[in-house]
Amino acid sequence: MPNPPNLILFFADNLGFADVGCFGAAASRTPNIDRLASEGLRLKNWNSGASLCSPSRAALLTGRLEVRTGVFPRVFKQNAAHGLPDSETTLAQSLRDVGYYNGAIGKWHLGQRSQYLPTRRGFDEYLGVPYSMDMGSLDGGRHCADDVNSTAWLPLLHNETVAEQPVDVDRLASRYAAFARSFLRRSAARRFFLYVAFSHVHQLCAPGRGQWVGPAFANTSARPFDDAVAEMDWLTGEVMREQ
Repeated sequence: MPNPPNLILFFADNLGFADVGCFGAAASRTPNIDRLASEGLRLKNWNSGASLCSPSRAALLTGRLEVRTGVFPRVFKQNAAHGLPDSETTLAQSLRDVGYYNGAIGKWHLGQRSQYLPTRRGFDEYLGVPYSMDMGSLDGGRHCADDVNSTAWLPLLHNETVAEQPVDVDRLASRYAAFARSFLRRSAARRFFLYVAFSHVHQLCAPGRGQWVGPAFANTSARPFDDAVAEMDWLTGEVMREQ
């Protein structure tokens, strides 16, 4: 290809077809996502590769049936020893082979040990949480995914280093936005691929906080879910404004 395009891939967790305005949601405020739909294609018959987060991510990034990757249920514990097998080639690895510079933001959940992290699977930079938002504690209490280990704090990773633990979810969307803007500005002179895997609108495991959302969007809608969708849309807009 003489002039390959830059690529930005948004991937939402637990977002339904009718949860955004372009597909009929009355309550959700999604002007940025709606603009993308109006300027592009709306694929009304598309289905995720799986009904759960990790296998759907594996299918998206490898183009293979999720049952071939073996990530479910082997990555559904904070101390999981498994991840996306080395025998699987990711989209990022294929793009890097032809000269792309690759970044990933958000939820990974394809193995949290170092050999499975995004920077080992074709991505040059990463900022995000290594697994699901309900698989780590924010307050030291018992978390949802494990009835025995109650001290697994939810971490924020920068590349392969723990940048914060527990992650400050009130600032997380803003940090993702800043990282995305920085990545896009630094990558302007080269071909790039940016994978934005939203942690919105996944439930937290924290008393009284069903959704994670920053102060700017909290309690601005009729439902906490719609608050989270609105912040997710804001993050989408922050990424697209750099283009």
